[in-house]
Amino acid sequence: MKSIRFSFLFFVVSLFVSNSLWAQTIRQKSTTEGLSFTLQGHYLGWSSDHFQYLDENAGSGPGIGGRIGYGFNQRLDVFAQYDIAFLDATKIAGKSFHFSHATAGLRFNFSTTTQALRPFAELGYAYQTGKADLVLNGNGGRDNILFKGGALHVGAGLNYFVSLPVAITLNGSLQAGAKSPVYVTGVNYFDEKADVMAFRISLGVVVYLSELF
Repeated sequence: MKSIRFSFLFFVVSLFVSNSLWAQTIRQKSTTEGLSFTLQGHYLGWSSDHFQYLDENAGSGPGIGGRIGYGFNQRLDVFAQYDIAFLDATKIAGKSFHFSHATAGLRFNFSTTTQALRPFAELGYAYQTGKADLVLNGNGGRDNILFKGGALHVGAGLNYFVSLPVAITLNGSLQAGAKSPVYVTGVNYFDEKADVMAFRISLGVVVYLSELF
């Protein structure tokens, strides 16, 4: 009888210890809920059949951007972000060349809060703008070139949580399908429109503000 009671007591104690160790093992390592802020640098590339001279000679450059997101749960969040890239204008005989995107969309998060690595995919709408100032034209004068329009935004990437609430983010995105009106020194000649496609590779830091309060 004593051996039976001892065995039962040993079983209860073992179960309690096992549950405690298991609870420590599966602790939360990540989150995608609540308010978050991202600061990231990126490398942009773009192309257009219409702008053969511009995209061949100033087709890429570094940039910076910021993102605000809100996660309704561990699977879905909404976001708004702004990115601007600075391209080398010397190769197009210009003063400056900026390329920017204002984007809004949905992000779909994968994996679980017990994992530090959280993949994601996103879909949204981007309003992209290219602005080249004082570009030398064929007549020896200089023009300001502006093109802007909406595009489909598709992206994917990884968030790695170094510790709650901070994660390192690596992602890539594509903006395509734009038919952007083109203005040369403020004038859109012959209702001119350009096909514009861009991509970004970004690396940055995410802070989940909801975890701080």
